[in-house]
Amino acid sequence: MVNIPKEIKRYCPHCNSHQEHIVKEDTKGRTSAMKKKHRKRQRKIDKGYGGFPYEDPSKRSRGGKNPTSEKKDLKLKCKECGKSHKPKKPIRAAKFSIE
Repeated sequence: MVNIPKEIKRYCPHCNSHQEHIVKEDTKGRTSAMKKKHRKRQRKIDKGYGGFPYEDPSKRSRGGKNPTSEKKDLKLKCKECGKSHKPKKPIRAAKFSIE
């Protein structure tokens, strides 16, 4: 389990110096249902493309070598200028908490 403190002193590209940052986990917003990839997926589901939406995940796992953990996106907000940015290298962890 990876524990990350709520405040970290990191480099701020906007201030061009090391400052205290507030750490948050970045969440993805809801995507539009009218995008091309969503329309394509809906066509496959409507047509009845085998077991498409509920296929066996082990068969599409590139030989069973998929990592069990995922890369967590962090959002760092500078206390000085108030602007936020993401670190260049995301953290890979199965369990993750901000303390």
